[in-house]
Amino acid sequence: MDIDARQLMSEALVGAGTSVWAWDVAEDALSGMDGSVALLGYQVGDMAHTQQAWDKLIHPEDLAGNEAAYQAHAAGKTPAYESEYRARAKDGSWRWLAERGRIVEWAPDGSPRRMVGTISDVTQRRQAEHDSAERDERLRQITRHVPGLLYQFRLPRNGLGVFPYVSERCHDVLGLDPQALMQNAGVLFSRIDPADRQRTNRMLEDWTHSQVARRIEFRYQHPDGRLRWMLGVSSPRVESDGAIVWHGYLEDITDYRELERARELAAAAEAANRAKTEFLSRMSHELRTPLNAVLGFSQLMELDQADPLSAGQRHRLGLVRESGEHLLRMINDLLDHSRIEAGQLSIDLVDVPLPELLRECADMLEPAAMAAGVSLHWGRLDDPLLVRADPTRLRQVVINLLSNAIKYNRRGGEVRLEAHPDDGRMVVLRVIDNGVGIAPAHLPGLFEPFNRLGQRRSGIEGTGIGLAITRGLVTLMHGRIDVNSVLDKGSTFSVLLPDAAPPSTQDVSLPM
Repeated sequence: MDIDARQLMSEALVGAGTSVWAWDVAEDALSGMDGSVALLGYQVGDMAHTQQAWDKLIHPEDLAGNEAAYQAHAAGKTPAYESEYRARAKDGSWRWLAERGRIVEWAPDGSPRRMVGTISDVTQRRQAEHDSAERDERLRQITRHVPGLLYQFRLPRNGLGVFPYVSERCHDVLGLDPQALMQNAGVLFSRIDPADRQRTNRMLEDWTHSQVARRIEFRYQHPDGRLRWMLGVSSPRVESDGAIVWHGYLEDITDYRELERARELAAAAEAANRAKTEFLSRMSHELRTPLNAVLGFSQLMELDQADPLSAGQRHRLGLVRESGEHLLRMINDLLDHSRIEAGQLSIDLVDVPLPELLRECADMLEPAAMAAGVSLHWGRLDDPLLVRADPTRLRQVVINLLSNAIKYNRRGGEVRLEAHPDDGRMVVLRVIDNGVGIAPAHLPGLFEPFNRLGQRRSGIEGTGIGLAITRGLVTLMHGRIDVNSVLDKGSTFSVLLPDAAPPSTQDVSLPM
């Protein structure tokens, strides 16, 4: 081959990103270097044609690996010398070069004498590999943080379907190893609940024919033994060989299904409760009208001087009137309870002098306490005390608590009433008794409506909604009610209400 032909071939190789070289190892002389330096943008004569000079262009981090590749070939461990490394270009950038060579002549002592090879610029390939690795890592990071798993499912025209790709979340969602699922798709399909398997297969067949994006929900027998609900969203694509490839997303929606079920149950319970409340409200109104007529006529008969009653008639009429009044109180309680539950009870909050209201309530219940053999006492009563409350409803709260303290006491028992400022701009009033107390097992249901806490056979009258109404009223007045009780030793009910004025108190002990 003449000089012009060799020059033309060298230029063609360089244009293709490759150069041919030869190295006299003993003399450290490189030939064919014009093409090699041209790959890096150097001109002929810019550097000496020696391996030592070329090594100075190799990135320091790649020198050891390059030398190791040469020594492995020189020692006969590899059939050829192969190395990829970075080299400094004339413009200062680093270019990736792929070098491949072979020792073609040996010295009598067995040392390398002559070596030939090629060198190619692979910067674009290495950059493409780097970009691809970055994309793969971004995809891994994204798929690792989505709640479900991403997949690709391929169904050949004739053959079994396979999962060419399953994201790392496969283990978290399905309890399966991604590699195991990609090797055998049946691992997933065999765990679909038998009740849903036929429907799922029909959906897959439908997808095969319609080729439109679909959603499917099915139950899945998780390896941990739990039955989980899965949601699959997938879109198919037909490939040139007739195979259908689905790209989709699979998510565990068990929690969503349970939440939706809980919402449905809550809505049904709310509707039932609303119907019950409306029924109680209507019935309370309907019952009060004839009952008020009965009570009215009873009172007229007791007061009738023109046709006076005998002693026996007056006694029996008194029993009728007392029973009617008791029934009216029960109806009023039911009406209050239904209004509270329906959010229809109006509250008018004003500044209420608490000691004055407490004295009124105590005076009202003094006769009942005397009849039950229970004494009323004042504990600590800071005066003045102003609370932000509805006076009518607060009076109802205090009377309810005092009535219970008397009703569930014993002859010779005591009830103490106290009130004073509490931390956090609140006022606390307490009703304390040394009566029968409440068993610990009954405390959690104390404020539940219609719960008499084992008092049904005690002979004590009651509907079991007084405390439920009391708590509802206190809550409407932006307060809180607490209870401490010891069986056979007594109970303390504490009502905390917003303070209506800055504290300015002095302790006063008053006789009841």
